[in-house]
Amino acid sequence: MPSDAALTLSALSHVGVVVKDVDKTIKFLSSIWDVGPTQTIVYSPSKEELIVGEPFTAKIGSVNLGTVMLELIQPLEGESIWSDFLKAKGEGVQHIAFGVSNYDEVVSKLQEQGNKMVVGGSYEGVRWCFFDTKPGGILVEFRDEYS
Repeated sequence: MPSDAALTLSALSHVGVVVKDVDKTIKFLSSIWDVGPTQTIVYSPSKEELIVGEPFTAKIGSVNLGTVMLELIQPLEGESIWSDFLKAKGEGVQHIAFGVSNYDEVVSKLQEQGNKMVVGGSYEGVRWCFFDTKPGGILVEFRDEYS
């Protein structure tokens, strides 16, 4: 494939929202909508699990709003793209995430175009990474969900 050819995205995985308190946010959203079953974890990848970035700890909640999954991220420890976002902008939508079957190709394409991977690693065998894309300034996460 020529390096200037556009890639096709697969499915939207989720919309990432940085919050001050995952539990309070889930409670609030549940008071308005049927958010379905929710899941909350504390995620703290080791240095070895990270491809790019420094270790951090975050509380992550998953909430379904209809067909859209919200990933609620509460930074707990360490400097991260989520703690930086919360300090600079407060709570809000921080990224969109796509599940892809061509993870390596997507990463290579974005890097060839000069986009910066700001953090990346793996969780339970699923590789993930965030790119700060220019122009547009959209923070995009890619997840190796369909390999």
